[in-house]
Parts: sequence; structure tokens; C-alpha cells
Amino acid sequence: MEENILIVEDEFIVANDLRIMLQKAGYKVCGIAPSVAKALDLIKTKSPDWILLDIFLQGTKTGIDLAGQLTEMGIPFIYISANTNQGILEAAKATQPYGFLVKPFREKDLLVMLDIALYRHKQSKKFNQPKELSLPEQIAQIAGKEDSREEKLKQVATALQGIIPFDCLSIATNETSVEADQVYLINSSVNIFQLLTLKEVLEVMGVSQRDYTSWKSSPAEFKNQFYNNFDFRRLKMDSLWLKALSDHYKYQSALSFDLRSDDGYLFKFTFLSTGPDSYNKLQLDLLQKNEAALKQLISAILLKKDPEVKQVHPRRIAVLPRAAAGEQQSFNGIIGQSPLLKAVFNKITLVAPDETSVLIMGESGTGKERIAQTIHTLSPRKNKPMITVNCAALPINLIESELFGHERGAFTGATEKRIGKFEQADGGTIFLDEIGELPLEAQVKLLRVLQEREIERLGGNYTKKVNVRIIAATNRKLEKEVAEGRFRLDLYYRLNVFPIELPALRQRKEDIPLLANYFLDRFVKKSNRAITVISDEAMQTLMEYDWAGNIRELEHLIERSLLMATDGVIDYMEIPVIPSSRPVQTTEGSRIRTMEEMEREHILEILKICKGKVFGEGGAAELLNIPATTLYSKIKKLGIRYEFVK
Repeated sequence: MEENILIVEDEFIVANDLRIMLQKAGYKVCGIAPSVAKALDLIKTKSPDWILLDIFLQGTKTGIDLAGQLTEMGIPFIYISANTNQGILEAAKATQPYGFLVKPFREKDLLVMLDIALYRHKQSKKFNQPKELSLPEQIAQIAGKEDSREEKLKQVATALQGIIPFDCLSIATNETSVEADQVYLINSSVNIFQLLTLKEVLEVMGVSQRDYTSWKSSPAEFKNQFYNNFDFRRLKMDSLWLKALSDHYKYQSALSFDLRSDDGYLFKFTFLSTGPDSYNKLQLDLLQKNEAALKQLISAILLKKDPEVKQVHPRRIAVLPRAAAGEQQSFNGIIGQSPLLKAVFNKITLVAPDETSVLIMGESGTGKERIAQTIHTLSPRKNKPMITVNCAALPINLIESELFGHERGAFTGATEKRIGKFEQADGGTIFLDEIGELPLEAQVKLLRVLQEREIERLGGNYTKKVNVRIIAATNRKLEKEVAEGRFRLDLYYRLNVFPIELPALRQRKEDIPLLANYFLDRFVKKSNRAITVISDEAMQTLMEYDWAGNIRELEHLIERSLLMATDGVIDYMEIPVIPSSRPVQTTEGSRIRTMEEMEREHILEILKICKGKVFGEGGAAELLNIPATTLYSKIKKLGIRYEFVK
């Protein structure tokens, strides 16, 4: 191996084990660094090709701090860490690593992850793939749009969600000379944000202004700090307003960040989450690094008022180009001309002629299957089959048979040989839709196919090489699935060689008139109805809606509205009412707990009985009748800490 690797790890035993494994596999190890400062010194003198990077190191700086500098230097790196909670993964993802290895790991895990990382790096250089827009670039792009202030703030919330997970973001200032209402961006459903003023939040909660004023007069002051579990509960005791807000929306952790704008005014950003352990110091560091972007958010979006809009007659017919859905406004049949969608088109053009795997991410209804079909159509494999597999619809006991096939007599009911989906797609493309729904057992077998490009039929005694291109899609946040143990990290990085993230329809509302006209034209031809236009009022209704179901929901709404329209015009759009996302309440008013919450409480109760003892005679594992290693994994996954047991 020609790769020269630097190990940045403060635990000498772990670092030495890594060195031995790497050298045994033929890699060169140019040094071991326990801190960021030592790592930078070795980088100058040894010029490593790759870096294995722990997150928590000696000294005040973390691996996340070093990662930013490595990106600027153009040195690829892989994280090695014992921590895979959502907050850590979000912070790590923002630095764009080529892999993430979880401690403890086997030699095989290390070599597989390096193989994946080397492949991804090679593909990245081959495509010269532009990196995802940074937070400052995203906010600058949003600020330059002609959308309303409310729409811009919602889009900023989506951008911030990429580095800081939250269910509510409050932005406020106590400066009386600043004309800016306190705003609350509340995650109402799958990253669909609702913008509320303080007055509107009080109305939703049924709280009077008088009560709010008295609660805010409490002495609690939290600044540039994060609060999880016990710390958050203690904070609620000091801040009556935070207690009322959190009790109403079921928030369990918080992160506070103060920022002084360019004008010298102090603004407070408060992130709140329903998760009990959502925040950490790394996220505070990320916010500090993005201070310039947050200042731009304040000056260019928060403090900007919408211009006055002249009223038009509601019946006035929208002047929409009838060729809006034509070839000039589409890309291989995909309708839209927004900058976000054009960026997707550029990625498709770049990756389609190649053989690399593609991961398409986006909410339900954004057109992931259409993107996959377009990639296949533009590829050299276009004359070969494209086989679509809906992973969410596969019966658990038949997944292996469906994907890889089976021999006659392989199991009860297997009366004849079956050719699996991978064999059917040989020479062409296989599209694994909703890959996030695949069980862990099937993920292991899929990873082997991705690595070896060979399959073995169920009940067979030989392997068969397959030549397939894999395109996967998911509406789940796979980093979160990895953090919660439902998706393999090595499979995620193997699939995520060339990611394409589809924007939600609410993020590209300028495409709504084009899509509305396209669907209208299509349904008119099918129904032979003389409906030709959409009124201004109806179009404005479409533009103001948040589209939880995205393009699919718009399509269905246009079809329904066409059936109800009269006089050749669609005058009215019957927008569906989104049900409340608040937790279900029992008749006594207490919230119904999830299975995970009940399991956590039960384990906590047993740990308290055992006085924190997990292993051995009289330990919690013995009382629960499960292996101690299993219990330890559950304790880690559920975020149970020693202070809760005392």
C-alpha cells in the first residue's frame, strides 16, 4: 500500500493496536499524535496521505477542530470514536469525513472502512464533486431569494438542522431599540417548520401575557451552554417560562448561544429538543465557527421586513406560461427550474455515465424514483433492465430470497428455483427504494454484495458474480438511524459514495406554478374537461402551503381540484389540514410513553435497586435475566448515566 497514514488518538493502547493492524495489512504509519497540536506538527513533517482521527483528544481542541483544517489542506480523514449519538454524528458529518469507525472495532472492520474510504475518495476526485454548500453559503443563498421573511426563516431552520438537531429554535433580543419580534421556529412534522411569534406561542399554550412577564422575571440566565437530562431538569426549576414551554411541547434538552450582531445588539439562540441527550460541546463549537453566518441571518433575514404587496382581484386569472411544463422547463421530464433543483440536475449529469453507487435522499413524494430512472436512462446501461425493489414492502422472512434468489428445496414451500432481484438486474441497475427500512440481518448480506459483487442463492452452494449498478434511496435520516443502532455505519458509507439530496417542495416554491400547470395539462387531457387555467387566488394558496407530501401531494390536489372546478377555471384549492403533531394524551392528561421510554425507566429502576451494579451476582443484568453486555449496550443507547442512578 502506498497510503501513508497518521493516527491521531490519545489512548496509546488503541493507537498502537491501530498501528499494528495497519502495518500488518501493508499500510505505512507515519506517526501517532495524542493532540491536535502534535498532529499539526506531524502533518508538516510527515505529509500523511490519510488521517485516522479520534474526536476527543488531549488538550482543549477536539478532532472536529482539526477536521476543519484537514479539509482546507485537502487531506482525507476517517473518524474513530466510541460515541455515535446523533449530536456527535451531526457535528462530524458537517466536516465531511470519508468514514466513521466505531470503537471497539475488529481488524476486519478497520480494513473494510479504509477500503470504502479509499473508494469514495477516488470517486470524489474522479468527479471533482463540489462539496455541499456550507452554512454561510446556504444562508447567503436564502437571503438573496425573493421569498417572504417567513419562508426564508423556515429555510434557514432546515439549513441549521443539518448541523444542530432541534425541535424548536427561539431567536430573541432584549434590545428595546431593535424592531424584531421574538420568533419560534417549531418543527411540526418531518422538518416542516412553523414560524410563530411570542404572542402566537402564548395563544397556543393558553398562557397570558401577564403570566409570561412574571415567569420571565425569574433570575435564571443560561448562556453559551448545553443542558441534557439532569442539567435540563435543574434549568427548568430556575426558569419558569422554559418549564412551561418544555412541559407543553415535551422538550427534554436545550442549547443556548448568545451572539452580538454587527450593530452591537445581543441576540439569544435557544435550541430545544424532545430528545433527552441531544446537545454537546461540539455543537457549541460549530455555532461559534458559524458566527458570521448567524450574523447574516440576523441582518439580512430576521430584521428585514417584507415589502408591501399590492392587492389584486382574487378572480384575476394567473398568467402562467402554457409551455411551463414543456421541454424548456424540464430535465428529462423532471419539472423545475429552481437553483436547488438545477444543482440536482448537475449531479445527475455528472454521475449518470459512471458506474458508481448513488444514494438519493429526500422526503416522501420528492421524486426519488424518478431521479433513479433518469440516472439509469442517461447511463451506458440504459438498454439493460432497471429493477426496482421496495425494501419497506419485503416480508422479513423472504428478504434474502427476494434479493438473492433461492434453490429448489431451500426451505418449506420452495418448490422451484427462484431468480433474485440482483440476478434479474445483471448488466443493468438495481434501485433499492427505502433502503433505511432494511433489517440489520439483510444489511450485512447487502454489504457483502456491494463489496464482492457476488451473490449466493439461498440453499445454494456456490457464488455467482453479478454486474449491477446500485442506486439506493431513503426518506430517513440515515445518520440518526446509525446513531440509534438501526443501520450499519459501514453500509451507510459504502452506499453514500455519491449522495444526491432532493429538496422538499417547500424549499423550491418557485417551481410550484410549473408543476401545477404540468399536472393540470396532464389531467385535462385524460378527463377531456375544459379547465385551462388557475386563478391568482388559488395559485397563491398553493404557494403559501408547506407541502408535507411534496410533489405527490400537489399532484393529487390538482387532480381533485380539477374535478371540482367550474367555468373553465380552478378558483379554489381545498388545502388539507395537517393534524397536530403534539404527543397523544391519555384521559388523565398524561402523555403516552413510547416503548423506549418505558424500557429506559425500567432499567433505571433496576439499576437503582442494584445501586448501579451492572455485572456479576446481584447485578442488574442478573435481575433482568439478560447478558451483561446486552444491558451495557442498552444503557449506552438509552443515554442512562450514573447521576440518574444515584
